[in-house]
Amino acid sequence: MILIYGKWKVGSAVAELATHLGMEYELCDDTDTPVSYDAYEMIVPSPGIPGTHAIYQTGKVVPELDFAYRYMPKSFQIVSITGTDGKSTTSWIMYNILEKEYSVKKGVYLSGNFDIPFSRTVLDILKKWEKKWYIILEVSSFMSHILREFQSDYAIFTNFKVDHQNWHRDMQEYLDAKMHIMERTTKRWVMNSQVVEFAREHGLRIDVAKNTRIFSGEQISRRSPQNQVNSLEMTKEKDRTDGEDIIISGRKKYKLSDTHFSWHHNAMNILSVGIVATEIWICSKRMRTYLSEIYGLPHRLEKVWEKNDIIFVEDSKSTSSQSLEAALGSYGESKNLLLIVGGSDKWDEFIHLAPKFQKRVKAMVCIWATKERFVAIAKKENIEYLATDILSDGVKWLYSKWVPWDVLILSPWCASFWLFRDYLDRANQFRECIKNLP
Repeated sequence: MILIYGKWKVGSAVAELATHLGMEYELCDDTDTPVSYDAYEMIVPSPGIPGTHAIYQTGKVVPELDFAYRYMPKSFQIVSITGTDGKSTTSWIMYNILEKEYSVKKGVYLSGNFDIPFSRTVLDILKKWEKKWYIILEVSSFMSHILREFQSDYAIFTNFKVDHQNWHRDMQEYLDAKMHIMERTTKRWVMNSQVVEFAREHGLRIDVAKNTRIFSGEQISRRSPQNQVNSLEMTKEKDRTDGEDIIISGRKKYKLSDTHFSWHHNAMNILSVGIVATEIWICSKRMRTYLSEIYGLPHRLEKVWEKNDIIFVEDSKSTSSQSLEAALGSYGESKNLLLIVGGSDKWDEFIHLAPKFQKRVKAMVCIWATKERFVAIAKKENIEYLATDILSDGVKWLYSKWVPWDVLILSPWCASFWLFRDYLDRANQFRECIKNLP
């Protein structure tokens, strides 16, 4: 008997896979916790259930990735993508590249944290009797913190910053959760040099394997940490971008301006995908064509409307300081941002962004649980602000401040919980507020 703990999207997908496999299971959550766990051979929790929960004391917990991986046809190859930011966009680009290259003959799936549970993907594969070829898996730290059996063929570690400190015990545990994916990758790790540098600067343990390719947004190498292999300094030079030219294996392969993406962070995302594409022998000429045909994901610095010479940008997927930093670095360099920030508190750090607020933000609306933390920045940097939990009031107030070519942007930095159902609800409410403006 299996206990599936969590009734939402992942729990439902695990239950469907278990049904297909003829397994007995029970489905529960914290509202109907069993009196005893003795009757269950294993417990498969939803990723959002933290490691402090009582189920982890049973020794029976099997993470969803491990459970579904047992039944996945082994001829499928997995490209896992993790990191603090950029996971979804990188996964989307990687999926589109492989779908264009292989989908005529072979199956290509996008799964994981990308709103499609891995269990559902495996179930789809089993129902179709497919034997190969690729699964692109976006992996959060919640999904990977206790992995034991899961393996991927290739993995990308996009970047690493302070995040999820309300869930992980400390930054080392957060980094270890990310590294569980890399350590279970059999062919090639692809890792941002920033990850290693951040770990070194913050005294965190990190071991980089010999099958790693380091990519960088800088052209100048730094001294490698003691636990890095010596060849990584050379590798970092060979795979890099300056935000426009994307250089792989020392050769200029692609230009960001030839794609539908913009800003330095997307050049880094494309660079990491390009390295994996090189590893699996996708022709760079075809890659250029594919990249020119891919558009960005919604809810990520998405320009949704331009009205009366003011641009409206929806960035509801911004749930970390790094994604907020990307927003502050977008849409010019003048003080032209009318910014909406705030939401549920993940104990992330963002005070270091105060100088960028001062440089770019003309006025700001601070909402929900973290609003006082942003109000403190507004006061410190002499930025006009409104503290409110009513999104429509905030949008109207900012709209009253605009002059031509201002950018009114929702880039909350925070999770959406409690004030909104999820980031999509937050996005939709913001768009509705825009439509109702005079």
